[in-house]
Amino acid sequence: MKKEKKLSQKLRNWHRDLGYFVIGITIIYSLTGIMLTLRDLHIFEKEYVTIEKIDATKKIENEIKNKFKEKIETLKVIENSDKYIKYQASKKEGKKVLTYFKDTNEAKLITVDYPPYIKPFIQAHKSKSKDKWSYLALAYSTILLFLAISAIFMVKGKYGFKKRGIYLTLGGVLLVVVFLYI
Repeated sequence: MKKEKKLSQKLRNWHRDLGYFVIGITIIYSLTGIMLTLRDLHIFEKEYVTIEKIDATKKIENEIKNKFKEKIETLKVIENSDKYIKYQASKKEGKKVLTYFKDTNEAKLITVDYPPYIKPFIQAHKSKSKDKWSYLALAYSTILLFLAISAIFMVKGKYGFKKRGIYLTLGGVLLVVVFLYI
């Protein structure tokens, strides 16, 4: 007959198995977190250029909207010279800039964005409650919470939570609080 496992042994087994399970998720979340933290430097983003010929006999802004309807969100004039008209074509400044060249009737859209192989991971990291990714984010957060709490009860002795662990835990909390207010 099998001996009944103690709660501490069950916690250790769950902790181990869930820990292995979240390694892949943690790697992806940490890499996308680094990318998002450094997003103002634009080091992971690329420039994409689209050029379209514009019919000058029609109203220019309407023609631009028709040609780029899938790619632009808005058109706001940011510069108007004798040679060109420059528009902000997205709600975020600098993300999409469209330049209409008056002499050639060409419109050039420059989009700064993450490459297609990175973008889905960034969107998953920034998920909202209505996104399909929110279920993964909630499950991941719950597992991380379990791992943190179960770790409190796993280690005994001089390296246990009551001796050394409580100070390290408080240090982690204090670090977050300090960064919130500096």
